[in-house]
Amino acid sequence: MGGVKLLIAVVVVVVVGIAGRWAGAQVHHVVGADRGWDPSSDLASWSSARIFTVGDKIWFTYSAAQDKIVEVKSKEEYEACDVSNPIRMYTNGLDRVSLEEEGIRYFASVEA
Repeated sequence: MGGVKLLIAVVVVVVVGIAGRWAGAQVHHVVGADRGWDPSSDLASWSSARIFTVGDKIWFTYSAAQDKIVEVKSKEEYEACDVSNPIRMYTNGLDRVSLEEEGIRYFASVEA
């Protein structure tokens, strides 16, 4: 993955369902709000202030020339900053992630 420089910017998304099923209109969440994915912003506060439900979408906006967004499998990988085997990698600078099931998802940024 090139020069791996893991940034502190991590979003933990807890997705909940209503009776285990998608209900209501989907919401589009831009990670980091107006600033987008920015390691200097408080993304933990941003994510904890939202309710994510099955069917929602989250959007990452970032500089594709400088960063990649990776999704790691587990809390252990997240806490160890282990991005060596991501389950997904986002590199476009504007990426949409569908929240299709309940659970916790971990995202981190690495230098491109």
